Amino acid sequence: MFANLTNKQKLLGILVLGVLLFLAANKRSYQVTRQAYHQVKELENKLSYVNSTTTDISRTQAELEFYDKIIGKQGVTPEEIQQEILDFATIYDQVTVSNLDEIHLAESNGFSIISNQLILEGDFYSLLEVVYEFEKKFKFSNIVSISFVKEKEYRTRKNKLTVKIIFQNYEKSN
Repeated sequence: MFANLTNKQKLLGILVLGVLLFLAANKRSYQVTRQAYHQVKELENKLSYVNSTTTDISRTQAELEFYDKIIGKQGVTPEEIQQEILDFATIYDQVTVSNLDEIHLAESNGFSIISNQLILEGDFYSLLEVVYEFEKKFKFSNIVSISFVKEKEYRTRKNKLTVKIIFQNYEKSN
């Protein structure tokens, strides 16, 4: 059958057969491979977006915890904050609560500032320990001022040491 064909016709037949095989191979494997490659790239992009979003959520939660530490816990009433301060201070037996002033509320630049003032009495190391624990563990309010005061009691001829701690919370005014 191929004996009576010329070399030119054989070459043309092989070229046509090669083109047909190339088109069939392209449709069956190369095109499928390109589609799979594009799907993999698209999924990698989606995965990187999800990973960056998760990182953004973690970063946002860390920032929120940082801001809560700076401005005090949000969404708690002033009375609850004052009660938490008193509860936290009475855990320690070495110090006594000398005074807890009433809550002071102020408005400034669209924020409500809630201030509480606590005065504790005791020896220096006990007071220092309580102040340190307030600073480290107390989450409801932020300490803005600490002042130690030593007073001489002339009747008993003893020194009395007190610490005045001022707590503040900031909340957005409605």
